[in-house]
Amino acid sequence: MPIIEKLAVKIKIPISIDSKDEQVAKTALDAGAAMINDITALSDEKMAKLAAAKKVPVVLMHMQNSPATMQLEPTYDDVCSEVLGYLLERAEKAQEAGVEKGKIFIDPGIGFGKTAEHNLELLRNIDVFVNSGYRVLLGTSRKSFIGTLTGKKSPKERIFGTAATVALAAAAGVSIVRVHDVAQMADVVKVANKLRV
Repeated sequence: MPIIEKLAVKIKIPISIDSKDEQVAKTALDAGAAMINDITALSDEKMAKLAAAKKVPVVLMHMQNSPATMQLEPTYDDVCSEVLGYLLERAEKAQEAGVEKGKIFIDPGIGFGKTAEHNLELLRNIDVFVNSGYRVLLGTSRKSFIGTLTGKKSPKERIFGTAATVALAAAAGVSIVRVHDVAQMADVVKVANKLRV
């Protein structure tokens, strides 16, 4: 909390709290955080009510199973429709709890309970998420599916593979990309945005 308090008065960039715990999120918001990122998509009703009361943006992420089991043979009949359907359902629930639609971001959860092929299918169809009526956040940075495609075992070596996914996301109209290599990916986004028709 002291770190959030100090950062909040020194930087103009909104601070996002990544938590599924309502009390943690509340404490962080009180300290100066301005956004909630919840890997359980506000499955805790108290978290949804907190977001509504604080009037902060929320990121609703899709994840199959739990962090401990999500990569144990994830399966889907149609990964895009199932992930989008879940996110739209959670977004509606968030709105029912009082969260404004304009403050809701949906995140397909790349790498969270998905195989490399599931991740690629979601990226190939990212426009379906962008056209859903909700803003989209995408986190592909340095993820293992990029290592699978490029043969780069070290996450730090996956910057160019990440750049390809960030360019795709920006071209498709994704609102936020979550990245490690901020300066480099900012350049990718600037150029990709200029190339959009």
